[in-house]
Amino acid sequence: MTSLNTVHAPALGKRMEPAEVARLFKPRSIAVVGASANPERFSGKIIPTLLRQGYQGAIYPINPSRASIGELPCYPDLASIPGDVDCVVYALAAEHIAGVLDQCPEKNVRLMVVSSAGFAERGDEIGDQLQQLLVSKAAETKVRVLGPNCIGFINLIDRACVTSAAALSWPDIPSGRIGLVSQSGGLGLASILYGALEDGVSFSHVITTGNEADLDTIDVARFLVEDDDTDVLAMTVEAVRDPDGFRDVLKAARRKAKPVVILKSGRTDLGKTMAASHTGALAGSAQVFESVCQQYGAICANDIDDFYQIASMFAKLRRSGKLEKLHAPARQCAALSISGGHIGLFADHASLEGLAFPEFSVETKRGITEELGFEGNFQNPLDTTARTIGDDGFWGRCTQVLLNDERIQLVVPIITVARSYEPAIRDFIRIAETTHKAIVVIWAGGDFAGEARKLVAESNIPVFRTPARAAAAIHALNTYCELRDHANSFTQGADADAAVSQALALLEQSQTGSKGALTERESKQVLAALGLPVTLEYSAEDEGTAVAAAQNLGFPIVLKGEHPDVLHKSDLGLVFLNLRDEDEVRLAFRSAIQRLEAAGYSDGKVLVQQMVSAGTELILGITSDPEFGPVVVLGLGGIFVEVLKDVSMRVAPFGRQEALNMIAELRGGALLNGVRGQPAIDREALADLLVKLGQFAYAARDKVREADINPLVLDLNTGKLRALDALLVLKETRQKEVVKEGA
Repeated sequence: MTSLNTVHAPALGKRMEPAEVARLFKPRSIAVVGASANPERFSGKIIPTLLRQGYQGAIYPINPSRASIGELPCYPDLASIPGDVDCVVYALAAEHIAGVLDQCPEKNVRLMVVSSAGFAERGDEIGDQLQQLLVSKAAETKVRVLGPNCIGFINLIDRACVTSAAALSWPDIPSGRIGLVSQSGGLGLASILYGALEDGVSFSHVITTGNEADLDTIDVARFLVEDDDTDVLAMTVEAVRDPDGFRDVLKAARRKAKPVVILKSGRTDLGKTMAASHTGALAGSAQVFESVCQQYGAICANDIDDFYQIASMFAKLRRSGKLEKLHAPARQCAALSISGGHIGLFADHASLEGLAFPEFSVETKRGITEELGFEGNFQNPLDTTARTIGDDGFWGRCTQVLLNDERIQLVVPIITVARSYEPAIRDFIRIAETTHKAIVVIWAGGDFAGEARKLVAESNIPVFRTPARAAAAIHALNTYCELRDHANSFTQGADADAAVSQALALLEQSQTGSKGALTERESKQVLAALGLPVTLEYSAEDEGTAVAAAQNLGFPIVLKGEHPDVLHKSDLGLVFLNLRDEDEVRLAFRSAIQRLEAAGYSDGKVLVQQMVSAGTELILGITSDPEFGPVVVLGLGGIFVEVLKDVSMRVAPFGRQEALNMIAELRGGALLNGVRGQPAIDREALADLLVKLGQFAYAARDKVREADINPLVLDLNTGKLRALDALLVLKETRQKEVVKEGA
């Protein structure tokens, strides 16, 4: 299956309403163009799959070379079929598709699934032309297209499984509550589906979109969010071609209280272009994508198995009505097992995922003693020891005791290998039905008798095979609950006010060098208009002016060599700190000019700047993501920020709550509270700066490529934040305008 990045994006016009998309995937009749009688061929698997999975509508094989396929009569073409056809599956060569589309209006065809390859994924002019022909013909005939180069879809609610995927050889696939949309058929209808079925997880729909010449991931996701048979939206994503549509899907899911779980490929930054600023270097495409998911409440999975297992957990908890009742479950966990090794392993993975196990109350310890029939130093997680072997009922009794503890929201029984776990599983199911709290089972093994596997798969109890997977899933659950509980998380910053307008006006008046950057002084003037606190400073072209500026500011001062083409002054040794008298200023001035000239900058100046007694250092900035546009970045570390990489980010614009969330996400956030006698940073003031910078980033999205405020420090003399350095880099179109005006 081709990568989404290698095919041409369709023109994004008005999208179909979700109810209209839903009708496409409930066909009452299906015609297969190019149907084969050979069940080993791609085009020969479609009809057997429909029959095997219980499709009840009419099926019309189209093959002029055969009279029948199985018990179904063949037709020479679409036009010869009696009556209407809702869905056509096209499985012939790409160059013949126009003729079939011409026959579709007469049969009132609504959807064509193009399983054939040979379109834009070929990567040549012929493939592009064939795909453009497909798009134009489909629009002309008012037929919606899934694909091309698409393995199809399954609707397990209505038993319409329109695909040749080998995973559909699985007999009697049950319907589930997860709706999956995947551009990749190899992921969606192969590895994910098969692995999920092995683990007792199923879906309401799995829809693959292929080249997305017409219907795309967003169209399908919008339908699944509104679908009453779907509790969780699962998406595999390669690239986001409609960022606004993607965000709208996530917002709609939040309004419907439907979790979204995403498996993103292409997350590494191989071949990433070197950024001009520290901010740009920090904000890779993967980090931006994950920050968007966090901003809008989606959960990112790392691999295939945790993708469908986490989705299954959410589906079960939502179906049972528990999901909206859980709050910070990762900090209120309990676990129990007869195996100390499993308890220790789960505790390790739980600790890495940030789970917390509150100490049992006195009443809980007393209840454990009564249910086990012996005394012990019972701690959380609970090792019941091998003394409980042979007592099938202790699992349920102890789980109930732990759930009765008001400090516990979620209990994790860890079972291993036994002749039969059916009694324990039945107890877990019974108890889960009587409480608003959650039970999550780790089954690290199996059994040999009874129906425990079937029972737990059909129940509302999430089950995981390993401690690592369970711990990661509970962390994901906690993340979802926290994001859900944040108030106003979708509230964007207010429209551009007078300060933003003034900053934009200054930006328009500024001049740039050959690299499209403003000088530090000009960058600070723009940012100061937003209300960003900056240092007092003067520009100087000669020693006398530099000395006068230093005297006016008061010693000690900072002197910096400045040129619009020098993006990082420290690289050329152009920053001179703590200058205490006129002689030091003169010497620093000469050194700065000499170093600029040695580097080829004969028209350089110096910047004479007040010296700030600096405390905690931050970095604040803007970068431009190719998919989502302007992104605001906040980090800790000053000059070490690229080593520490302790950053959070949000797509602009955003509201005050999101700004506070950004601050709270920093791993080293405790530094903001003040250390070693330093005052705390005013988080409210910092949040105001973040919101304002987001407003500016959005308003200037066609002009500014990057902004770097590094460092933004706590001024120990005033207790307020102050920008010691700043850099604004403009986009290419703005650079060209400046060059043209100055020519």
